[in-house]
Amino acid sequence: MTAPSTESQINPKVLVEQRNGVLTITLNNPATGNLIDTDMSSAIIQAIHTLDDNVKSICFRANGEDFCAGRKSPTPAKGSAAQSAEKLRHLVAEPALALYDAIKFAPVPTIAVVQGRAFGVGTALAAVCDITLAHDQARFCVPELDRDLPPALVMAALYDRVPLKTLSMLVYTREEITATDALHLGLISHVAAPHEVELTVTRWLVKLDANSLVTLRACKQYLTHAPAMPAKSASIFASHLVGTALSARY
Repeated sequence: MTAPSTESQINPKVLVEQRNGVLTITLNNPATGNLIDTDMSSAIIQAIHTLDDNVKSICFRANGEDFCAGRKSPTPAKGSAAQSAEKLRHLVAEPALALYDAIKFAPVPTIAVVQGRAFGVGTALAAVCDITLAHDQARFCVPELDRDLPPALVMAALYDRVPLKTLSMLVYTREEITATDALHLGLISHVAAPHEVELTVTRWLVKLDANSLVTLRACKQYLTHAPAMPAKSASIFASHLVGTALSARY
């Protein structure tokens, strides 16, 4: 039986829809290129943290020409009153890191569908998902050094997603790269022409919906945690996950 569709609007700039086992989170601020602000980050985090057991995958999308052109910086303007390092960390760093962690540690697979610009935070959002599908005209860039700011928050999202050489190139050169280059550099998973994007995404989501939730969560747990484990621990973890998934069938 097809599950009913439910829609919610936690924030008008973040649309959330649940249909057929998929939670779709859509950035909805196209006039700004879908610049992320703190309230949007909070809305995305809330949607992930309140998943119900009917959700088997999360799909991140964006309305308009761009996926995400960056972040609306909460950094106080130059010349404003001095801020302590602790206050700046809470104001600037914590919301972005909480967003990346929420996506990384979501209990089910995450897919990003990227068009147009994915700059700064947009690059991080695209790469932090488990699977990233990009339109063939998508562009990626980490431009923070142009403003003499260290992109440490973006680097924190990417360091375990891309080779170090790729991350260094993105950070230091600040050059835009094409979707094809991003694929070759390990930043994204797949490139598709515009007429192929929806067919590809739908095919993947249908496949995921055919699996049991316990199996999908087992896969996500292993891919999230095993890379940081010693080899023997990773093997033991795999054994426990298989046992748990199989026992759920009886």
